[in-house]
Amino acid sequence: MFGRLLFGLVKGLVVGGLVGFALAKAGFVAPAAFIAFLSAAVTGVLVGLVAGKPIWAKDAKIEAGMKAVVGALVGAGLLWAVRRWLGGVPLPFSLGTLSAANPSLHETFTNGSVGGLSITSLPVVGAVLGAFYDVDNTPDGDKQSDDKSVASADAPKARIGANPKVLDELDEEEEQPAEKRQKR
Repeated sequence: MFGRLLFGLVKGLVVGGLVGFALAKAGFVAPAAFIAFLSAAVTGVLVGLVAGKPIWAKDAKIEAGMKAVVGALVGAGLLWAVRRWLGGVPLPFSLGTLSAANPSLHETFTNGSVGGLSITSLPVVGAVLGAFYDVDNTPDGDKQSDDKSVASADAPKARIGANPKVLDELDEEEEQPAEKRQKR
C-alpha cells in the first residue's frame, strides 16, 4: 500500500508539474483566480485519467471517467486550500522566469509563494489526488474480498430464525422423490 501511495504521489506530481509548467510558459506564472481554478480542474481531470486504474486498462473507462469528473471538482477545491494556506509561504529559492509574486494574492515576495505559482500549486493538487486514487485502487492480485464472495455463493443457504424442527421436515420433503410427493 505504501508503494502505491508513493507511485500515486509521483504520478500526480508529474501531471501537475507538466500542467503548471505549460501554464507558466504560456505567460501565467502567477495566474489570477479564474485561470488558476480552471487549470486545477484540468489537472484533476488528467490525474483522474491516469492515476489509480488508468483509462487504458481493461474495463476502466467508466471508472476513469468518474474519477476525472470528481477530480475536476476536488482539484478546484484543493487549489482553494493550497492558495489559502500555502499562499503565505514564500518560495525559498528562485525559479528564474517561472517564479514571480502573484498580485491577485497581494504577495510582496520576490520569488512568489508556494500557493500562488502555477509551477508549485498544481503539483501539490495533482500529488494529493494521485495519492488518493492510487491508494484507493486495488490491483487484480489483491481481490481477497471478491474471492470470499464467490466461495460464499457456492455454499448452501441457511434459513435464519426458523424452527429447526420445521427445517428438518422441509429438508425431508425435498429429498423425497417426486412420485411420493404426488401420492400425499
